[in-house]
Amino acid sequence: MVEEKIFCIVAAAGRGIRLGKEYPKSFYPVEGRTLLERSIESLAKWGRISTFVVMVPPGWEEKAKKLLSKEMPKIDLRVVAGGKTRQESVAIGLKEIDGDPLILIHDACRPFVSPSLIERVVSEAGISGAAVPVLQATETLGRLRGEELEAILPRDRVVYIQTPQAFRAQVLKKAFMADEDLIRVATDESSLVLASDMPVKVVEGERWNIKVTVREDIDIIRSFLAGRKLDLPDTESSG
Repeated sequence: MVEEKIFCIVAAAGRGIRLGKEYPKSFYPVEGRTLLERSIESLAKWGRISTFVVMVPPGWEEKAKKLLSKEMPKIDLRVVAGGKTRQESVAIGLKEIDGDPLILIHDACRPFVSPSLIERVVSEAGISGAAVPVLQATETLGRLRGEELEAILPRDRVVYIQTPQAFRAQVLKKAFMADEDLIRVATDESSLVLASDMPVKVVEGERWNIKVTVREDIDIIRSFLAGRKLDLPDTESSG
């Protein structure tokens, strides 16, 4: 039996304004290695991704190729210039993929994704067509109206959505046929799939699958790499 091909689109085209840097967030160095390198290394440990399609800002293609080919010369890698928004970049990446394989989409600024999490997402998407990892909300959540608290949301019905998200290619391509305004404001691919009236299943996410957004997140990552005092499933060898 031939094993199904699985593609991974890595969203690495963000500029990282909230980090206060002039270069892209995915190229931010943490303990000697960029977030992009760490993320792709973590993804590659799962062992079943056939091809990586890495979306970077225009002009950063060669830099990304040199970084990744040096550290991970054996992976099948395509580096492509992304668009102005995340969804524009993913749409460009989709054009690199033919047929109806499973597609993972992962944020390059989540460097600690584990093989077990990837396996859960892919297994569910292989059955249902679309799956995302989530974490149950643990804090009280409120809805605002202007500068006032309007209502408290029921915490048991609210989750935090992570990546990698997994989809059948045809599911994702149908979702990207949505209105351009909707695509422009969408924050992730699952929201587009839902807007296209297709179901999205959830699997258990991981607390250490953190997303680097602000400077404090970098401090958390450095602390983890320095001490590794907390358990991180299936990621013992990097650092």
